[in-house]
Amino acid sequence: MDINNVRISIKKYLTNKPRNTAEISSWLSKNNAVSNYDVADILESDDSIVRIGVVRKSGMIDKKLPLSEWATKEWVRYHERSIK
Repeated sequence: MDINNVRISIKKYLTNKPRNTAEISSWLSKNNAVSNYDVADILESDDSIVRIGVVRKSGMIDKKLPLSEWATKEWVRYHERSIK
């Protein structure tokens, strides 16, 4: 699958809720959608996907390869709290 189709697939996967990098990688592997791509690079290079946090579980975080949580900008806008 080419990089553009991978991006489109990831955006669809992130439509309903944020997912972390490991979940996205696993999902892509199960669907045979990606083999040699760096998932974090794909997510960071897409303007419609944003990093919304880092998963902080013991043994799950690495300073070189953080386990980030990702969402679409549309999901973030919809779930933003209004400040009054």
